[in-house]
Amino acid sequence: MKIVTIFNYPDEQHFNIMCCTWIRQVKRYCHDSEIMILSSNNLPSTITTFMEKYTGIEVVIGDHNSTISFEGHPDCVKATHNVLFKLWNLCKIYEPFIFIDADAFILKDYDDLLSASKDKPLIGVNHQNIPGETDMLPEPVMNSGVMLVSDPRILDWDDIISILMRDRGFRYPGTDQSLLNSYLKESNYDYTHESVGFEWNSWAKYTVFDEQMNARCVGLDREHDVFINHYWNFAKPWNLNCPIYNEVKNENLISEPSG
Repeated sequence: MKIVTIFNYPDEQHFNIMCCTWIRQVKRYCHDSEIMILSSNNLPSTITTFMEKYTGIEVVIGDHNSTISFEGHPDCVKATHNVLFKLWNLCKIYEPFIFIDADAFILKDYDDLLSASKDKPLIGVNHQNIPGETDMLPEPVMNSGVMLVSDPRILDWDDIISILMRDRGFRYPGTDQSLLNSYLKESNYDYTHESVGFEWNSWAKYTVFDEQMNARCVGLDREHDVFINHYWNFAKPWNLNCPIYNEVKNENLISEPSG
């Protein structure tokens, strides 16, 4: 299955290293899968230079849906990007794919994901029960940063966006994430899979690495191994002294920005 992500970040060292680390990890653990990187603009030269050592990477300049405006929304910038770019472009992919956010590093071969993907059109992972972040939610909510989409027909833009038009807002945390949760839950679609649990979308703030670089979630109500470490919100890899990120940074695997 194709691995899809989105690189829409400022041309700054932290973000460039993060994107390069994402590429290295996918190429290390996803065998010969092709990568599609969606972006609004041409990628920074730091990233394109790093990519030259690999094959099977396609950069696609996506467009924004222009039929909807979030002007006046309190989270206008995030909603505009996540709904009108991210979700819009994902709905236009017509072949099976695995979406992994650019701030989520894969740490294990993805054979289990490939096997599980055969069982359902779409598989996602719920947010963990995180104090101060998700523990107030009345029901499980899928984190849209990792999704297995074996039948892309399930991502129907018109059906999903009709929920936004009806509710005139977001019922769950996030923007695209909220719409996907509303869409799937109202369809009584069970997006979970017994083989694709928290291990495959774990918040990095609670991840501990051992000397062999094995990762484990420690400190929440359920401890478990970590196979995709997701650095969402403030828990970015440079804020957590992430050893995977530091390998790319310290081994001079990417060029320092000029100036």
